[in-house]
Amino acid sequence: MKTDSNQIMLLQLAAAQLSLSLLETEKPFNDLTRLFLEIVEHHRQIDDLLSEESGLNVDKLHLLHKQAEDKVKTAVIDFQFYDRMSQRLYHILNHLQQAIIILVKHDDDMNEEQWNEIFNQIEQSYTMQEEKELYFAIKSGEGFESAVENLIAKTREKEAIEADIELF
Repeated sequence: MKTDSNQIMLLQLAAAQLSLSLLETEKPFNDLTRLFLEIVEHHRQIDDLLSEESGLNVDKLHLLHKQAEDKVKTAVIDFQFYDRMSQRLYHILNHLQQAIIILVKHDDDMNEEQWNEIFNQIEQSYTMQEEKELYFAIKSGEGFESAVENLIAKTREKEAIEADIELF
């Protein structure tokens, strides 16, 4: 029955987005933890320099200040991944709510046109390119695990090329 495959596709899409969100945010979270510990250490070193009796080493102080500033900028960039994750989680929740409504109605009278409308609404709700790519991969029949792996690999390649991310 076609309705069953539509329900499965809807659930696969939600599972793929959830999996992608968890995989993408693990590294930034660990990086943020490390960065904040390094920032604290830089500030401790700055405090040590300021309390030295033998005189102030301004060059070393400037260097520590610049390193701390760079780490704060990197931390802000990593926080952007959490914004992406929250957007995906909102979409996952929306998809699961749609699936629940359909399943509760027992969906015996759902036709292909109604399913197409649901999937068109999902497609239009995406604001991030990765979500769109994941959607089209699932829609084309690629399993969610494969779709997530391929998108993660593509994202890593892109990150290697685009090392400079603009702060907002």
